[in-house]
Amino acid sequence: MKATKTIITMLFALLLAACSAPRQATSAGAPPPLLPQKEQVWQLVRLHGRPLPPRQPVTTLVVNPDAGTADGQAACNTYSFSCTLGHPDQHLDADYYDIRLSPIGSGSVGCSEADMNAEQRYLAALGRATRLRLTATTLTLYQKDREILYFELQ
Repeated sequence: MKATKTIITMLFALLLAACSAPRQATSAGAPPPLLPQKEQVWQLVRLHGRPLPPRQPVTTLVVNPDAGTADGQAACNTYSFSCTLGHPDQHLDADYYDIRLSPIGSGSVGCSEADMNAEQRYLAALGRATRLRLTATTLTLYQKDREILYFELQ
């Protein structure tokens, strides 16, 4: 288990270092894939393809690929989880990654019923994510090929 964590940490460090360097074309002419940068804050814009209601509290996601973790603020509580990203070469579009999430932990602060329901829907969708697509300003999570969460860089 410790060896696996060490390998994952080393992989994330290598990927992060590659991402920090200027993007150069690969041998196939495509730029290397993007990775979420540590401390970038992503704000939820759509849930299951639908825009969020205007009065819903801000929901955020911060991914730390170097540590293999992510956290954020849902409607009422903070949350966190561990995650691993699969190598993007298996997809035609190099900006896609397979993603595996550990169980999501969250706080237990109460809030309005509507906000609590929104938080539960968000965390349930997040727990079903299997793929991630990243652009310079958007992060999209998919369950297989169906968009479930769409974030914009804050």
